[in-house]
Amino acid sequence: MKRIVLLLSIFQILYCNQAKEVSIDASKSLVGLGLDLTLSNQLQPTDNGVEFVAVGVACSLWTSKDGIAWTASSGSSVFPDCSGGSLYSVTYGNGLFVAIGTVTGDFTSRTNNCGLWTSSDALTWTRISCPNSTTYPSQGNLPLRTISYGSVGGVNKFIATGSKFAYGSGEKLYMIQSLDGVTWTVIETIAGVDYGTVDASCITAIYNNTVYCSMEVGSYTAILRYNPAATINALESFPPSGSSIGSIVWNPPTASPYEMTTFQFFRSRSNDFYLVGTRSADSVSVSSKMNSNGTWPASVATGFGANNRPNGFASDSSGNIYTFGYNCRWAYSSNQGASWTAFSTLDTCGGSSGYNDWMSATYSTRLNRIVTVGDSGSIGTTGISPTLSSDWTYLQVAGFNLEMTSVTSKSN
Repeated sequence: MKRIVLLLSIFQILYCNQAKEVSIDASKSLVGLGLDLTLSNQLQPTDNGVEFVAVGVACSLWTSKDGIAWTASSGSSVFPDCSGGSLYSVTYGNGLFVAIGTVTGDFTSRTNNCGLWTSSDALTWTRISCPNSTTYPSQGNLPLRTISYGSVGGVNKFIATGSKFAYGSGEKLYMIQSLDGVTWTVIETIAGVDYGTVDASCITAIYNNTVYCSMEVGSYTAILRYNPAATINALESFPPSGSSIGSIVWNPPTASPYEMTTFQFFRSRSNDFYLVGTRSADSVSVSSKMNSNGTWPASVATGFGANNRPNGFASDSSGNIYTFGYNCRWAYSSNQGASWTAFSTLDTCGGSSGYNDWMSATYSTRLNRIVTVGDSGSIGTTGISPTLSSDWTYLQVAGFNLEMTSVTSKSN
């Protein structure tokens, strides 16, 4: 009877390890065979795939398994059909990395210049056809600006935003959605936005089943809020009426599109929702955390010092939250954004180092590691909850000094 039970256990091990190579010696006893199979199972690597993916201008890609050793490449051999285009955002969801941007030229190169690629391993990328709008058929598809993955109206999906179909009040953004990252549709009924350059877009964040998209290069104090399950679909003044934050949290416009010229939202690992931006009256960076009832508090938090225009955000398992931005400055909060400790620089910035801004950040729960990326192929990484600039390691891939625009992790 014991031998039968042991034999059944071995068959179960074999079934669970059917994708692994196991050598079976028929001359061994059942006990020895079971031991060999158990050891074989234990010696298999748990995960040897890419954990971090970053993208940037000139169709560029950076990948890393651990956040420390990185490889970089660029061009159409990496992202099929990408020739002179730029990638502006990358995310992970539904077992896929999805990267978006343009195929040729920059964000101002418009009609049929939508760049959309997917990969299950971050090594081999497939270009996905972007859908055309039935409302604006002559426009074709447009460049994409940001992409997010999360629950929208109770359904997990990718949401990507692009430029405007036309210049003028009430015109719509090119916003597309997908459940699987492969089949995409245009959200034809999305609310219209108001004046601003035709190349304006908005920066997405998903929280509480709702897409929050803060406008840039146009409506600096407005958001597009979308949740089809709750019949939320409108351009709204932000913050809502009654909040003493008023309309102080925004960045002045710059001369060219694709600049971080607005406040931004981000969701922390503790499921708190924040906005961070630069106050127009005095150029002081400020933050605010949404109240549990969905309203915004009467005051904002400062303490960023010269951390003007935060661009990237991350939170780790310790509960700390981090911002990264202008002139490679960074800040952290250990009390859910009530106060911030700011640092003038992460690594040597400007001058001989040749880069200026951190643009994006991510955290890997599997590796307990933060990565931030920015200008000139600059990478900052740490495996602890950083409270000093010396806690960070600065990296670059030799021969790649292209601007990195976005980074994500598989287990963010």
